[in-house]
Amino acid sequence: MNNDERDRLVAELLERPQERELILRDAELTDRERTELAGIVETADALWLAAQGAPALEDDPVAAMLGLLPDSECRLDSAALSRVRKRARLSVSDVAARLRERGWEFDKSDVFRWETRTATDVSPAVVQAIAEIFGAPVDDLISAPSVSSLPDHVGAVRAHPLFAQLVDRWSQARRVSRAVATATLESRMLATVHRGEHPDTEQLLRSLDALVASVEQADRG
Repeated sequence: MNNDERDRLVAELLERPQERELILRDAELTDRERTELAGIVETADALWLAAQGAPALEDDPVAAMLGLLPDSECRLDSAALSRVRKRARLSVSDVAARLRERGWEFDKSDVFRWETRTATDVSPAVVQAIAEIFGAPVDDLISAPSVSSLPDHVGAVRAHPLFAQLVDRWSQARRVSRAVATATLESRMLATVHRGEHPDTEQLLRSLDALVASVEQADRG
Protein backbone atom coordinates (compact mmCIF):
# COMPACT_ATOMS: atom_id res chain seq x y z
CA MET A 1 0.00 0.00 0.00
CA ASN A 2 1.56 3.28 -1.09
CA ASN A 3 0.84 6.74 0.35
CA ASP A 4 -1.83 7.59 -2.23
CA GLU A 5 -3.72 4.36 -1.56
CA ARG A 6 -3.47 4.90 2.19
CA ASP A 7 -4.77 8.48 1.89
CA ARG A 8 -7.78 7.42 -0.16
CA LEU A 9 -8.63 4.57 2.19
CA VAL A 10 -8.38 6.77 5.29
CA ALA A 11 -10.58 9.43 3.66
CA GLU A 12 -13.14 6.75 2.80
CA LEU A 13 -13.06 5.35 6.32
CA LEU A 14 -13.58 8.81 7.81
CA GLU A 15 -16.38 9.78 5.47
CA ARG A 16 -18.29 6.47 5.81
CA PRO A 17 -17.90 5.52 9.48
CA GLN A 18 -20.85 3.15 9.40
CA GLU A 19 -19.07 1.03 6.77
CA ARG A 20 -15.57 0.94 8.24
CA GLU A 21 -15.50 -2.78 8.97
CA LEU A 22 -16.68 -3.57 5.44
CA ILE A 23 -14.12 -1.21 3.86
CA LEU A 24 -11.26 -2.71 5.85
CA ARG A 25 -12.40 -6.25 5.12
CA ASP A 26 -12.67 -5.70 1.36
CA ALA A 27 -9.38 -3.83 0.97
CA GLU A 28 -6.33 -5.89 -0.01
CA LEU A 29 -4.21 -5.16 3.04
CA THR A 30 -1.73 -6.92 5.26
CA ASP A 31 -2.60 -7.26 8.94
CA ARG A 32 -0.03 -4.54 9.71
CA GLU A 33 -1.59 -2.14 7.16
CA ARG A 34 -5.08 -2.87 8.46
CA THR A 35 -3.99 -2.10 12.02
CA GLU A 36 -2.19 1.06 10.90
CA LEU A 37 -5.28 2.39 9.09
CA ALA A 38 -7.56 1.64 12.01
CA GLY A 39 -5.15 3.44 14.34
CA ILE A 40 -4.92 6.56 12.18
CA VAL A 41 -8.70 6.81 11.88
CA GLU A 42 -9.23 6.25 15.60
CA THR A 43 -6.63 8.87 16.49
CA ALA A 44 -8.04 11.42 14.04
CA ASP A 45 -11.53 10.97 15.46
CA ALA A 46 -10.31 11.24 19.04
CA LEU A 47 -8.21 14.33 18.39
CA TRP A 48 -11.06 16.22 16.85
CA LEU A 49 -13.45 15.24 19.61
CA ALA A 50 -10.95 16.33 22.24
CA ALA A 51 -10.20 19.68 20.65
CA GLN A 52 -13.60 20.74 19.39
CA GLY A 53 -16.40 18.42 20.36
CA ALA A 54 -18.10 16.19 17.81
CA PRO A 55 -18.95 17.85 14.49
CA ALA A 56 -21.16 16.22 11.91
CA LEU A 57 -18.75 14.11 9.90
CA GLU A 58 -20.13 15.28 6.58
CA ASP A 59 -19.46 18.89 7.61
CA ASP A 60 -15.93 18.21 8.76
CA PRO A 61 -14.27 15.46 6.74
CA VAL A 62 -10.88 14.65 8.19
CA ALA A 63 -9.76 14.41 4.58
CA ALA A 64 -8.28 17.83 5.33
CA MET A 65 -5.73 15.96 7.42
CA LEU A 66 -4.63 14.10 4.31
CA GLY A 67 -4.35 17.04 1.94
CA LEU A 68 -7.45 15.92 0.06
CA LEU A 69 -9.26 19.27 0.30
CA PRO A 70 -8.37 22.25 -1.93
CA ASP A 71 -6.44 24.93 -0.05
CA SER A 72 -5.22 28.41 -0.97
CA GLU A 73 -1.79 27.64 0.50
CA CYS A 74 -1.11 25.06 -2.21
CA ARG A 75 -3.20 26.13 -5.20
CA LEU A 76 -2.26 24.71 -8.59
CA ASP A 77 -1.34 27.50 -11.02
CA SER A 78 -2.73 26.91 -14.52
CA ALA A 79 0.08 28.60 -16.42
CA ALA A 80 2.73 26.88 -14.31
CA LEU A 81 1.10 23.48 -14.85
CA SER A 82 1.16 23.97 -18.63
CA ARG A 83 4.74 25.21 -18.60
CA VAL A 84 6.12 22.41 -16.42
CA ARG A 85 4.14 19.74 -18.30
CA LYS A 86 5.59 20.88 -21.64
CA ARG A 87 9.05 20.98 -20.11
CA ALA A 88 8.55 17.36 -19.04
CA ARG A 89 7.42 16.55 -22.61
CA LEU A 90 4.15 15.02 -21.48
CA SER A 91 0.70 15.50 -23.00
CA VAL A 92 -2.44 16.17 -20.97
CA SER A 93 -3.41 12.57 -21.73
CA ASP A 94 -0.08 11.38 -20.34
CA VAL A 95 -0.63 13.31 -17.11
CA ALA A 96 -4.16 11.97 -16.70
CA ALA A 97 -2.99 8.41 -17.35
CA ARG A 98 -0.20 8.66 -14.79
CA LEU A 99 -2.58 10.09 -12.22
CA ARG A 100 -4.92 7.16 -12.83
CA GLU A 101 -1.99 4.78 -12.33
CA ARG A 102 -1.67 6.34 -8.88
CA GLY A 103 -5.37 5.78 -8.23
CA TRP A 104 -6.68 9.30 -8.92
CA GLU A 105 -9.80 9.33 -11.09
CA PHE A 106 -9.03 12.07 -13.60
CA ASP A 107 -9.10 12.14 -17.40
CA LYS A 108 -7.48 14.40 -19.98
CA SER A 109 -10.42 16.84 -19.88
CA ASP A 110 -9.68 17.49 -16.20
CA VAL A 111 -6.02 18.24 -16.89
CA PHE A 112 -6.98 20.42 -19.88
CA ARG A 113 -9.40 22.38 -17.68
CA TRP A 114 -6.75 22.88 -15.00
CA GLU A 115 -4.48 24.44 -17.62
CA THR A 116 -7.02 26.55 -19.50
CA ARG A 117 -9.75 27.52 -17.06
CA THR A 118 -9.52 26.80 -13.35
CA ALA A 119 -7.53 24.57 -11.03
CA THR A 120 -8.90 25.84 -7.71
CA ASP A 121 -10.49 22.46 -6.98
CA VAL A 122 -7.20 20.54 -7.11
CA SER A 123 -6.18 19.33 -3.67
CA PRO A 124 -2.64 19.49 -2.24
CA ALA A 125 -2.34 15.70 -2.43
CA VAL A 126 -3.03 15.81 -6.18
CA VAL A 127 -0.59 18.71 -6.63
CA GLN A 128 2.04 16.57 -4.89
CA ALA A 129 1.28 13.66 -7.22
CA ILE A 130 1.56 15.89 -10.30
CA ALA A 131 4.89 17.26 -9.10
CA GLU A 132 6.21 13.72 -8.65
CA ILE A 133 5.04 12.79 -12.16
CA PHE A 134 6.96 15.74 -13.58
CA GLY A 135 9.94 15.26 -11.29
CA ALA A 136 9.54 18.90 -10.30
CA PRO A 137 9.25 20.73 -6.97
CA VAL A 138 5.71 21.48 -5.83
CA ASP A 139 6.68 25.15 -5.59
CA ASP A 140 7.11 25.21 -9.40
CA LEU A 141 3.42 24.38 -9.81
CA ILE A 142 1.59 26.54 -7.29
CA SER A 143 0.51 30.14 -6.97
CA ALA A 144 2.16 32.32 -4.38
CA PRO A 145 0.26 31.70 -1.11
CA SER A 146 -1.56 34.50 0.67
CA VAL A 147 -2.29 34.48 4.38
CA SER A 148 -4.17 37.79 4.44
CA SER A 149 -7.58 36.13 4.26
CA LEU A 150 -6.96 33.63 7.05
CA PRO A 151 -9.06 33.87 10.23
CA ASP A 152 -7.16 35.51 13.08
CA HIS A 153 -6.84 32.31 15.12
CA VAL A 154 -5.36 30.44 12.15
CA GLY A 155 -3.06 33.30 11.23
CA ALA A 156 -1.76 33.41 14.80
CA VAL A 157 -0.82 29.75 14.65
CA ARG A 158 0.79 30.19 11.23
CA ALA A 159 2.98 32.94 12.68
CA HIS A 160 4.04 30.85 15.70
CA PRO A 161 7.57 29.37 15.44
CA LEU A 162 6.31 25.93 16.48
CA PHE A 163 4.10 25.76 13.40
CA ALA A 164 7.14 25.66 11.11
CA GLN A 165 8.45 22.70 13.10
CA LEU A 166 5.12 20.90 12.76
CA VAL A 167 5.18 21.53 9.02
CA ASP A 168 8.68 20.03 8.79
CA ARG A 169 7.62 16.97 10.78
CA TRP A 170 4.48 16.45 8.69
CA SER A 171 6.47 16.89 5.48
CA GLN A 172 8.94 14.21 6.56
CA ALA A 173 6.33 11.79 7.92
CA ARG A 174 4.07 12.01 4.87
CA ARG A 175 6.91 12.49 2.35
CA VAL A 176 5.32 15.58 0.86
CA SER A 177 6.57 19.09 0.16
CA ARG A 178 6.47 21.81 2.79
CA ALA A 179 3.80 23.61 0.74
CA VAL A 180 1.54 20.56 0.83
CA ALA A 181 2.27 20.01 4.53
CA THR A 182 1.44 23.64 5.33
CA ALA A 183 -1.80 23.46 3.35
CA THR A 184 -2.81 20.23 5.07
CA LEU A 185 -2.30 21.56 8.60
CA GLU A 186 -3.93 24.87 7.68
CA SER A 187 -6.99 23.04 6.33
CA ARG A 188 -7.19 21.10 9.57
CA MET A 189 -7.33 24.36 11.52
CA LEU A 190 -9.83 25.97 9.16
CA ALA A 191 -12.24 23.12 9.88
CA THR A 192 -12.99 24.81 13.21
CA VAL A 193 -14.94 27.45 11.27
CA HIS A 194 -17.62 24.87 10.58
CA ARG A 195 -18.45 24.85 14.28
CA GLY A 196 -18.11 28.59 14.83
CA GLU A 197 -15.54 27.96 17.57
CA HIS A 198 -12.12 29.57 17.91
CA PRO A 199 -9.72 27.66 20.16
CA ASP A 200 -6.71 29.67 21.19
CA THR A 201 -3.26 29.36 19.66
CA GLU A 202 -1.91 26.95 22.26
CA GLN A 203 -4.92 24.64 21.95
CA LEU A 204 -4.57 24.49 18.18
CA LEU A 205 -0.84 23.87 18.39
CA ARG A 206 -1.36 21.03 20.89
CA SER A 207 -4.01 19.48 18.66
CA LEU A 208 -1.78 19.71 15.59
CA ASP A 209 1.19 18.32 17.51
CA ALA A 210 -0.84 15.30 18.61
CA LEU A 211 -2.05 14.78 15.06
CA VAL A 212 1.47 14.92 13.62
CA ALA A 213 2.76 12.61 16.36
CA SER A 214 0.07 10.02 15.55
CA VAL A 215 1.09 9.97 11.89
CA GLU A 216 4.78 9.74 12.82
CA GLN A 217 4.03 6.81 15.10
CA ALA A 218 2.04 5.02 12.38
CA ASP A 219 4.85 5.64 9.91
CA ARG A 220 7.42 4.13 12.28
CA GLY A 221 5.20 1.16 13.07
